[in-house]
Amino acid sequence: MTISFTERAAGQVRALLDREGGTPTAGLRVGVDGSGGCAGHRYRLAVEPAPSAGDVVTRVADFDVFVAADAVDQFDGMRIDYSESLMSSGFTFYNPHARSHCMCGPSFVPPVQPDGVETSLLQKANVAIQHIRPHLQLVGRDASVVGVADGVVSVRLTGIGLEREADVIELVKTVEQQLKDAVPAVRRVVPASVGR
Repeated sequence: MTISFTERAAGQVRALLDREGGTPTAGLRVGVDGSGGCAGHRYRLAVEPAPSAGDVVTRVADFDVFVAADAVDQFDGMRIDYSESLMSSGFTFYNPHARSHCMCGPSFVPPVQPDGVETSLLQKANVAIQHIRPHLQLVGRDASVVGVADGVVSVRLTGIGLEREADVIELVKTVEQQLKDAVPAVRRVVPASVGR
């Protein structure tokens, strides 16, 4: 298994281990929370005092990385960076096995499982709408997925200029076209609610 860290990310891990590690066997656990983030899964990092039974331990730079044996394939080839900006800072992940990533950061859609299980339409619609939202936000509007039933996606619309029904219909058509382009299984988009 190969996981790599940029020098910035490795420096942050070293600082965490110095501050929280406490033992010579301490390392960084890389894992996945299967119910987190808008894309359905979220990467999880944690300093742990020692590996657990069944972990695969990889030496990166001058620290150990712990990964559960059943998750090794998900992380092989992953590169972890650390970014800082005026608005936020944190670890960022590039995983060649993920089918898509959400713009919120560590949230992602995992690879198709060997038995062919696909991510639900709701998760796919949530991922797709994250790519649409920044464009809507530029004009003072926003959209979020509320639910999906039989290929119909319900969205909550918010923002300025949605007082008239014609403006709501126009925005729904725009969101619908974008979602259909990204997720062919989407048949229709309907407004679940409209907020100002």
